[in-house]
Amino acid sequence: MLVACALGTYPALAQVRLAPAGERTDESCLADNIYFEAAHEPLDGKLAVAQVTLNRARDAGVSVCNAVYFKAINRRTGKKEAAFSWTLGARWRPKGMDPLLHAWCAELAHEALAGARALPLPDDVRFYHATYIRPRWANQHEMVTRIGRHIFYR
Repeated sequence: MLVACALGTYPALAQVRLAPAGERTDESCLADNIYFEAAHEPLDGKLAVAQVTLNRARDAGVSVCNAVYFKAINRRTGKKEAAFSWTLGARWRPKGMDPLLHAWCAELAHEALAGARALPLPDDVRFYHATYIRPRWANQHEMVTRIGRHIFYR
């Protein structure tokens, strides 16, 4: 199915190639994280995900890519866990991506990294989850706000 838009005609759900590990930039990692975590959220929701990602990178003293792709083994379960579940592999991501929506997420990532866009959360907010789940860690943190279908914590 082709969809016409101001930018031309493109497949409605195309395979947008994620950059291989060696070619990732902070901007591309942040864009992918905004897309996979909040593509269908309101603008403030997308910006809040960007901000949490930037807060985590800053607080840990690592690159945005290292913050996005952080993984560890859960000592209790022995399973691999990730900061963002979509980074666990292709089965955690949608099969097709909307290229226009991904391009918008990339623009928001660029603006957030450049400081050209006001971000909606305090600088100490480092956690969030979807409203339809209740992770064990949520009780250990102070809820700050709800934006769209995400709840944010410090």
